Amino acid sequence: MFLLEENPMTMEKRIAIAAVVAGLFTVSAAAQTSELFLSDWTTTATFVVQNGQVIRQFNRSAPLEGPGLVVTGTIKFIGQNGGQVGREYDLDGAPLAGCYSNPRFQSLYDGASDGEHNWSIAHNDFDTNFALVQGDAEWNDVSVLFVPQRRSSGVTFDARNGTLWVTNTVGSSDRVQQYDLNGNLVSEFPVQIPGGYGIAWDPADDTLWIAGSFGTNDLFQYAKNGTLLQRITVPGLTTQLLSAEFGAGGPRCTYTIKKSKAKGGCQECPSVGDPFRTQEECENAKDCRKKVATRIACPRGGNGVCKIKAKSRRCE
Repeated sequence: MFLLEENPMTMEKRIAIAAVVAGLFTVSAAAQTSELFLSDWTTTATFVVQNGQVIRQFNRSAPLEGPGLVVTGTIKFIGQNGGQVGREYDLDGAPLAGCYSNPRFQSLYDGASDGEHNWSIAHNDFDTNFALVQGDAEWNDVSVLFVPQRRSSGVTFDARNGTLWVTNTVGSSDRVQQYDLNGNLVSEFPVQIPGGYGIAWDPADDTLWIAGSFGTNDLFQYAKNGTLLQRITVPGLTTQLLSAEFGAGGPRCTYTIKKSKAKGGCQECPSVGDPFRTQEECENAKDCRKKVATRIACPRGGNGVCKIKAKSRRCE
């Protein structure tokens, strides 16, 4: 295995810039109130963590039916390698009817979803140059979306701005990168994490959580400017956690689309008047932003995005 070498001066400048930017923000660690789903690579174990404790766990039917997962009301694992099949479970781990076949990609270790599309990264797939892949919400029609600039594994969707965060990982993670859905690099910051194969965006506080592995079961919480907020050890976790995702069950901030415009060649976007459900948790409408302006992946895949503006907030 090998990686393209970075220009040392370029990397030095990036780290310096990230440090300066981090100093401009005051971000503090908060209690982890959302349920974080973590799945092991070498065993069938799946854990649900909240406030630094394992609150429940279950076993999937076979190691290679994951560990890549998305959580959108139910848990949907994608088969790890080409031809392998993942299964669907409820949030307590009871098997359901869904089955999700990996068509041809190698080492889909992590997963992400916006409720319309699912994403993963083919970490050991030399044929696709370790591409980020996209399918629909049922893991159908999985195909290459773009290739990150550096070899990666973890992926999560940021519903605040419609982007994807990935961890650059080969054995350990040394950088987190943010991409738009067309594969353009938006931002990045350096990290030092053993493993770091799974990353999850927390809608409750707009932070990023990365799972350590290969000798540690620590969880690392970062602000999106690169500030390390906390590193916690969770008793009972295994040390081969390669997939991480926050649950999308329960009430979420939902809006009514007021403007919808196709950009970059997208052929079909949601209609004005359609509901737009985010992954931001809420107890009532006052917990939600008054309006949302974002971009989402083209619903039928392919190039382009949909530019969405939505109002009339509610919690449902």
